[in-house]
Amino acid sequence: MDVFKKCYDFTKAEEIKESGLYPYFTQIDKVKGNYVWVNGKKILMVGSNNYLGLFDNETVKQAAIKDIKDFGTSTCGSRFLNGTYSLHVELEEKIAEFMCKEEALMFSTGFQTNLGVIDAMVMTKV
Repeated sequence: MDVFKKCYDFTKAEEIKESGLYPYFTQIDKVKGNYVWVNGKKILMVGSNNYLGLFDNETVKQAAIKDIKDFGTSTCGSRFLNGTYSLHVELEEKIAEFMCKEEALMFSTGFQTNLGVIDAMVMTKV
């Protein structure tokens, strides 16, 4: 008995891809504002996390270019061990001040936020 037979026999995803209706891993060729180009067609992007529309903001892009020149493209490590830059601390201080809190802690993804909050709750027995 092959325990993977069910996996090998699954063809639904391939069938949907062949029909042109597969919604995942769509290749985006160009981005401008809230529009993307897919296969030469301009489409309104409604599925991104660009809630504030800042990814294409010229001021944000220039600041990113400056910081990449100063810090590179990655910390190449976790914040916990060797990946905390002065930029992280500065941002957390500004957010804490804005939120009228003593401190703030930033996470790079929602998933990491959930892990961090749950871990903190477990560690403090909340």
